[in-house]
Amino acid sequence: MSRRGPDPRLSRRGFGLGIGLSFGAGILGHGSWARSAPPADPSPSPAAPGRRPGEGVTALVGGRLHVGDGKVIEGATVVLRGEAFTSVGGPELRARLAPATTIVDVTGKELTPGLIAADSHLGIVEIDLEPSTRDDSGGDHPVRAAYDAAEALQPGSSLIQVQAIEGITSAAIAPSGGLLTGQVAWIDLVHGDRKAMRVRQGVAVRGNLGQVIAGSRAATLAKLREVLADARLYARSRAAHERRQLRDLAAHPRDLEALGPLLAGKVPLTVRADRESDIVAALDLAAAERIKVVILGGAEAWRVAGRLAERNVPVILQPTHNLPGSFDTLGARLDAAAILRKAGAPVGLAVLGEAHNLRNLRQECGIAVANGMAWEEALTAATLAIARAYGQDRDFGSVAPGKTANLVVWDGDPFELSSAAVQVYIRGEAIPMVSRQTLLRERYRDLSKFRGSR
Repeated sequence: MSRRGPDPRLSRRGFGLGIGLSFGAGILGHGSWARSAPPADPSPSPAAPGRRPGEGVTALVGGRLHVGDGKVIEGATVVLRGEAFTSVGGPELRARLAPATTIVDVTGKELTPGLIAADSHLGIVEIDLEPSTRDDSGGDHPVRAAYDAAEALQPGSSLIQVQAIEGITSAAIAPSGGLLTGQVAWIDLVHGDRKAMRVRQGVAVRGNLGQVIAGSRAATLAKLREVLADARLYARSRAAHERRQLRDLAAHPRDLEALGPLLAGKVPLTVRADRESDIVAALDLAAAERIKVVILGGAEAWRVAGRLAERNVPVILQPTHNLPGSFDTLGARLDAAAILRKAGAPVGLAVLGEAHNLRNLRQECGIAVANGMAWEEALTAATLAIARAYGQDRDFGSVAPGKTANLVVWDGDPFELSSAAVQVYIRGEAIPMVSRQTLLRERYRDLSKFRGSR
């Protein structure tokens, strides 16, 4: 029997593995001694031609390509030149390749767009319990809209490679805390090179709903409306403000100014909201203020799936957050993603508010599949749907000519945790498939060489 994607039953079996494999990611500290560690695996991967010249042409041929928009191409040919995909097709495209093209045979492999991490702290949090390594907060004031996560980004974070070799190729970097927490940045996971990351600043404004202000939902909504109204007032009366001819405003002028793209409809407000009433409040606010909104968390979003679908409001959720950790999430359930998609609402899947375990995104996808979501829809939810939510789908989220060449070659079903990424391409380059963790693994794989040093 033909099928569009890998057997979803594999993902059910993978869930049991995932519990044990998730722990210990990114908990190791820094130390210069790790630099002398041997490479993880000196043998070349069958899908890794090495780092090619920036203008060279490479074609991956023979694999099964999951485009990211629901389409599947058997025996696919994917052509990369520079940082972009130039041609995507079936076996017939291979016959038309230029003679100088570097051919990479990926027969028997699964190809997908690079996975995208939404609402992450990658590059702005290194060690959760060490304040000096955290740059995810812009202060104590509830309105910090001008705080830009991109300005705090650490391109050399060891966590970037940990996620990249597991198939995460892009990430939305968001600050945390307060009512309006700041500006969201978009990066590609090129380790150690800020320029190569192609950082895009201000792709969204991050916010929170619930009992943020004075422990009251009503106070929170009132404050948010006041801030948006004052942002509009400041935009049209800046000169009067400079002459001290305006009343006191709800936030600092820089924070009000930073809300300009949101109020103009150019970027979305990505707002954390789990309780049904908070989600409805976000929908009503978006309609009244004529702004774009994306729901993060959305534990009870399934209860208003019809309204979300009608207004085409994306919900980015984490399937494993299915237990009532607070009164806001009493209605959380494992099949929420499937319910939302059945209603027609845009759905994204993510590991929310994390820096260390973003790579568990494929486990989240597998759990969504095991609880009713179609396999290809789950892939879209981890790729194209995230790119759309942040307004980046022109360049990211699917394998199509002209888009950024972020691609992952898997040795099996990527949502089955016994499978692994064979090679990851970011901006057209085959990245080294090593991280601090793999280097440490290889350094201490054979403990016998350390016995004589006791």
